[in-house]
Amino acid sequence: MSNVSPQIFKATNLAAGSLASFSALSQLSYLLTDFPAFLKAIFALGLAIPIVYLEFKVPPNLYRFASFYFSFIGRGLCLILLSLLLSYGGALKIIISLLLFVAGIAFTVVEFIPSIQEPDNFRPEGSSIAVGEDADDII
Repeated sequence: MSNVSPQIFKATNLAAGSLASFSALSQLSYLLTDFPAFLKAIFALGLAIPIVYLEFKVPPNLYRFASFYFSFIGRGLCLILLSLLLSYGGALKIIISLLLFVAGIAFTVVEFIPSIQEPDNFRPEGSSIAVGEDADDII
């Protein structure tokens, strides 16, 4: 098994989601000066808030509609997209975007390391831990 603590993934998700949310909220102030940046901020908020929310509670239907939140590669690509949406503005926003980009690359790479097990909140409700597990044989 893996020696990576699930708390590391939880802390990374909370930090990335919080930074993206705060950056998107600050970008909402561009409503009158730069409307495309304002629209990007709205999309970024829509992608960042579930990242934080999923660390506390998993909604039952979210896996059906947004299954990319439940895999390392999906979460990594989401963070990379967030970094691109929020890379507009001053130096602090560029640093936040760079941190989100690095976290997205790290999550994407972790997907291809078989010894690292996914956290509990990455599994949809009622699914088994292993692929080949014979928990309930249905005939």
